[in-house]
Amino acid sequence: MNKFFCAEESRQAGEEIIGCATNRQIYVLIECPPPWTSDPLDSKFLPANLKALKEEIDTEALSVRFVLIHGDQLKRDRYTRVLIFRSKTGLSAGYTKQEFLVSDINNVASLLKDCLTGDATEHEAIDIQTRDILVCTHGSHDKCCAKYGNPFYKAALTTVSDLSLDRVRIWQASHIGGHRFAPTAIDFPEGRYYGRLNQESFVAILTRSGDIQCLNDVYRGWGLLPWATQILEKELILKHGWDWFNYKVASQIIEQNEDESFNQVEIIFETPNGDWGGYKAEIVEDKNNTLHLKGECDGTELYKFNQFVVKNMVSIWE
Repeated sequence: MNKFFCAEESRQAGEEIIGCATNRQIYVLIECPPPWTSDPLDSKFLPANLKALKEEIDTEALSVRFVLIHGDQLKRDRYTRVLIFRSKTGLSAGYTKQEFLVSDINNVASLLKDCLTGDATEHEAIDIQTRDILVCTHGSHDKCCAKYGNPFYKAALTTVSDLSLDRVRIWQASHIGGHRFAPTAIDFPEGRYYGRLNQESFVAILTRSGDIQCLNDVYRGWGLLPWATQILEKELILKHGWDWFNYKVASQIIEQNEDESFNQVEIIFETPNGDWGGYKAEIVEDKNNTLHLKGECDGTELYKFNQFVVKNMVSIWE
């Protein structure tokens, strides 16, 4: 039996966790109970037309990610819940949400096709304000997601209940990337990614309180931003504290060489009071700390994982 776990390998090697959030414009979440196959849209409780839809539409051009979700305490009898999160243009504090309850799961594909092609006028969305946290428990994709994700998910349910956070929903989720950082999670509607979570850091994230430095260990980045600007954004979180999570943000990569070992990036922000600020920095490969890891539990070869540092960070809004 293979007793190797990629999450332990990464943790012991001291791999930096920041900068690995998947940068997607649209997330499609479909309620479906596990077990899930390695390719979640092949799972037995889903109709074939959903996989056909994914093959029909250009998911890369639309920047769409499909994720299956499940929560025993959240299930509505005879309905399938579908959530669509879309990024906003310009300054933004997160994604916009549409939520639907579909009486026949065979109709989910047609709903999604209409929503993704901009013709969803005949579909009525539910108007409910929630915070949806997806915890990856997809063990058939990588066993670390089951080993670390399942216990964390169960403990997270208790934590949310103990804190009486009625608007926070905790979901099991299919693969969201970064299994070597398990347990992993995405916090919607913001779309921020976390990993190596424990209940202490989770409480801090839920309540936006406590030592902000805990994010050094668990913050993977913001899915709204390209990977290099995610690294700068973490530095700004540590600088501004929990208030940063109330700011609207926009970013750009000013300059990037071919192998992305050098990146000049910029972030501008607006506070709730209407104050503006901005920073520019260089995100540079730290060649002295390159890691060679398997990166997944079933890996047989070592792969190069670059580490990066922030240099020459300056304010551009004095």
